[in-house]
Amino acid sequence: MQRGLLAMAGRWAGFALLAVALSTKADADSDTPQSKGMQRYVIPIKDCAVEFMAKAGGYTDIVRSSPLASGYFQHDNYYPKGRPLREMSFSISCHPGNAKEICPKLMEAYRGVEKGYAREVQLRRLGKVNEYYYSEAYIQTWSAVAPPRPRTLSFCMGDEQRAVMTQNGDWLLGYDPRELTAARGKPILKRSEHALPDVLAIIRSMRFVPNP
Repeated sequence: MQRGLLAMAGRWAGFALLAVALSTKADADSDTPQSKGMQRYVIPIKDCAVEFMAKAGGYTDIVRSSPLASGYFQHDNYYPKGRPLREMSFSISCHPGNAKEICPKLMEAYRGVEKGYAREVQLRRLGKVNEYYYSEAYIQTWSAVAPPRPRTLSFCMGDEQRAVMTQNGDWLLGYDPRELTAARGKPILKRSEHALPDVLAIIRSMRFVPNP
């Protein structure tokens, strides 16, 4: 009787291990579509090298003519034909020091915007955009150009040693075809922020890495 129970227990243990193995394989397989077509990139800025995940087919480099240590990502065909915006690109500069002290100073222009103007450009501050680092991020519509007006994201992110900040016109999300007066008090158009989900996914995947 005891040998029978032990044999049955052994069979149940085998079934359990098989179930765990199959479940693990299913979980791994379910991740495959999410990572398909994605690539790891590194922007090799000295002392501020950043890695992230984005769609394959782009490239990164440093900016050698800038007074600040900086670099960029460029992908000319991130979105298919027919989308309002096809490319994905951004550039960041490096700032040594504690991000909790540096970022509020670097983002002061956004923090101190007058309320009326903030409504006019539909300025809004996002919450924490990267769980590993201190971060600030703002979205606004450009006011000094004719429609369609760019709607862009600016962010600053870092740790106790360094921070990176968007530069060169910030990170383009889309375009708003309306005049500012027509957009005032109205909902933000989805097309004007069509790249936002992908932009946030890239920022969330960012990690500082050792100098290449």
